Amino acid sequence: MRPRGCGVGEQVCDHLVEPRLGPRAQPAPRLLGPLITPLPAATITRPLALLEKLSEFFPDAPAEALLGTVAGDPNTGVGTWTELHWDDDVSENPAVGATELWEFYNATPDAHPMHVHEVAFEVVNRQPILVDEATQQVQVDIGFAPNPPEAWETGFKDTVIAYPGQVTRIRVQFKTSGQFVWHCHIVEHEDNEMMRPYRIGPLQPGQPT
Repeated sequence: MRPRGCGVGEQVCDHLVEPRLGPRAQPAPRLLGPLITPLPAATITRPLALLEKLSEFFPDAPAEALLGTVAGDPNTGVGTWTELHWDDDVSENPAVGATELWEFYNATPDAHPMHVHEVAFEVVNRQPILVDEATQQVQVDIGFAPNPPEAWETGFKDTVIAYPGQVTRIRVQFKTSGQFVWHCHIVEHEDNEMMRPYRIGPLQPGQPT
């Protein structure tokens, strides 16, 4: 098959179809990537909070996006969140080689692409939560079973979407000692307090305290 009458600036092309000159090429064999070895079972669960602080001057307008921790067990009862800023002490300090389950409790009306530096993690599941802003508490809605990862979320990831009104769970293995960050990947959010340092292993010389 060769094109005819398809010059520069012309908008219509026609083609002449000629007999095949040789045998049809065989399709390439199906390519298979390396098998993925799942991460070990988690030994520690860390409930974490995704938060927004409303403006004192404009109704229903967020003035600040925040991260924090959740105390208690919101999976079986009620957890109370604590807001944290960038310059607060490190609250996540996994051991080198440890595998942990991180739970992002999204108490905001927005979806947040959560990114954890220096690791590749597995998305475990998502589940609806109940949010009480007056008491700063979250609780898993046990009337709904956890939803498995989406088809495109299998394998290893470094970013996951935490949807509003849900807890998003990831399994993480920490292999490299040092101080890193975890944050929302929306620039406006990560620059406005939705970023936190975390440390893998013991404090090392030169690391901020």
